[in-house]
Amino acid sequence: MGCKTVVRFATGTLTSGGNPVAGAQNAAVGLAMDAVTDPGGTTTAEPQIITVLVPETGLQKVLPWREGMTVYTARRTAGLNRPPGPCKIERGDEQIDGTPKVILEPGDVLRFISPAIP
Repeated sequence: MGCKTVVRFATGTLTSGGNPVAGAQNAAVGLAMDAVTDPGGTTTAEPQIITVLVPETGLQKVLPWREGMTVYTARRTAGLNRPPGPCKIERGDEQIDGTPKVILEPGDVLRFISPAIP
């Protein structure tokens, strides 16, 4: 699997405009998807990922989900040192408030909404 990781990293970097950080993220997401695909190529479960969105800046990050991951850890992993505003979590048909300590589930979408300027 080591070679596959190197190839995926190189491909992810090329498709991310040469950005090695984005390439590493693409590789991590690819590996998360590989983990749910059997050797025959059939998908055995949904990919274990979460998505972080900041519509105001156009930031979109897809991160591998891991057990115990919180809104805070996802935000930091996505490279957001400070929250750009309040966070809503889209979980299926639900929308819940994303306080820093909320535990995330696979498939969650974190949408940071910039506060309105008075």
